[in-house]
Amino acid sequence: MYMKLAKILRTVIILLLTLSLSSERPANFSGGAAMGTNSNVDDDDSNAARSTVAAPVAVPAAPPPVSAKARYLELALYTGSGSGLIPSSRPPSTVDLFRVIKKAAGDKNIRGLIVNTSGFTSSSSLIDQTTLWELRAALEAFKSTGKKVIAFFDNAAFDDYCLLSVADKIVMDDVGTLTFMGYAYGRGYFQHTLEKLGIGVRELRYLNYKSAMETYTRSSLSAADRTQYNAYLDDIFGLAKTTVMKARSWKEADFNAILNREFLYSAAAAKTRGLVDAVGRAEAVEQMIQEVEGSPVLSYSLYGDADASLMNRDHIVSSYGPGGGFALPGTAAHIAIVYASGETDLDRAMNTRNLAQIIREQAAKSRVKAIVVRIDSPGGAADAADHLAEAIRDAASQVPVVVSMGPVAASGGYWAAMYASHIVASPYTLTGSIGVIGSWFYENGLYNKLGLSVDTLQRGTHAGLGTGIILPRRNLTKEEEARFRRYILDMYGTFVGKVAVGRNLPVKKVEALAQGRVYSGISAQSLGLVDSLGGLSDAIAIARTLAKIPETKKVVYKEYPKPTFMQNFVNRYLGAVLPKGAALLSPQSAPLGLTGVMGGLEHLQYRLSRNGQVMPILPLGVVEP
Repeated sequence: MYMKLAKILRTVIILLLTLSLSSERPANFSGGAAMGTNSNVDDDDSNAARSTVAAPVAVPAAPPPVSAKARYLELALYTGSGSGLIPSSRPPSTVDLFRVIKKAAGDKNIRGLIVNTSGFTSSSSLIDQTTLWELRAALEAFKSTGKKVIAFFDNAAFDDYCLLSVADKIVMDDVGTLTFMGYAYGRGYFQHTLEKLGIGVRELRYLNYKSAMETYTRSSLSAADRTQYNAYLDDIFGLAKTTVMKARSWKEADFNAILNREFLYSAAAAKTRGLVDAVGRAEAVEQMIQEVEGSPVLSYSLYGDADASLMNRDHIVSSYGPGGGFALPGTAAHIAIVYASGETDLDRAMNTRNLAQIIREQAAKSRVKAIVVRIDSPGGAADAADHLAEAIRDAASQVPVVVSMGPVAASGGYWAAMYASHIVASPYTLTGSIGVIGSWFYENGLYNKLGLSVDTLQRGTHAGLGTGIILPRRNLTKEEEARFRRYILDMYGTFVGKVAVGRNLPVKKVEALAQGRVYSGISAQSLGLVDSLGGLSDAIAIARTLAKIPETKKVVYKEYPKPTFMQNFVNRYLGAVLPKGAALLSPQSAPLGLTGVMGGLEHLQYRLSRNGQVMPILPLGVVEP
């Protein structure tokens, strides 16, 4: 009876806490947009979408004259809503999308690209800053061949515009909206909520920047959080500002006025201000193509969903894919791509027990020449993170293992990555946070509010510490907290030592970078915590180089973990029944409405279910559900 009552009351309390959470994150400029998750064969991906922050801009080659066969390829990027009924175990693949862009760059019949971002925005849970940034870099590489890019959007925010600015011409839907607001970071706090509920919490924190439990013990940003997240915002905002100003030939005064005074634009206002080059839909896109080419291009190909196509409504277009063809058994090299997303947990969320087995199995296969592990994680349980780290270390002794960091790869997420042959982060990746923290939630008036009481018998001075209904019935004593402190610092020392070995850095240097501090990918690279800046396609290219796969050899890409039977069943048999865009298999739950509440509920439940455990984990406020 007590167990059932405790479970019900715990759920009610967590729901109340979740509903009180109000957090903001920096507007997104890039986890994954996808155009397919099947195995792929490619002739050459060794230079796919190379991305650097300050790379010299190549002088575009002279484009060939327009021919009768010349056509534009539309990339219809919309992939459906993020509110998945059954969350996928990994994000959808970006591999095919970047292979298509690269193939089009070398296709003499493809004159240019139409990047159709309708429905593909940073407000969707399918899109994150890393993906938008990597896509922009791929389009820059495409343009360096002398070909043109026309971008179309209907609704866009600051990050989306950073992507759109890569285009030679930008077309805005005549009833579209553009918001240009910059970045903001904020967290929601539960301190007063817990006090009202009669729940006490003790923060077991002994590292300067390890702020995961401030969500429950404060009502505002601490000095440490202000320092580390201001530095993060400075890095990513500086990159975005420089990128847009250069692309649109703006002066700083123009940028500041657009951002700080105007910020909200209708299509007419955006055209007048020079943020877009044309207003309209398909006909405006055709007009911009004729303007950059000097003559009309009447033939189009499409990559993506025909229903989301802009040009398919007025033209007959042909489909376009990544190609590669069929490879005879034994003639192609395999690169395994493993997705590791969610809290580091052995059997749920990231499910590192299963991922570790997959990585070891792939490394043992003679046809697998390299492994790429895509990590998107705020951390969680230390033992689970170490399981994955050791599997990567063991595999790296057999084949190159390259880690590609997604939006977040910090704390336990960084722990999992530290033994890789090479670590690639995007400038926007939130990484580092080398440190651990604990907390103790306990009854502090809740029982009285609910009319509950507890009586126990015990053997051992500390045996009754965890007893109670819903929550432990008492706080830690000074002696008990001292033991926690010793344990936390021991685990922290282990973490620092492992990073020093994995990254080949002196322990003193790691300690100076640690204390739980987070960094942008830009800072992490300069400090030696990651090896290079790039995205998933860069990680794949680096893996191919490290594996010494010849340019002429075909490559098969296998992605893991494979969807479960139920996920495949829902996609295949219910996809035609549910409304278009229902996104049965989404990489994340959408942080909107009830789905967002349930996502926040899951994160809170994760923390409370591990009451008293010491974890390498980020604050709830910086993790999108």
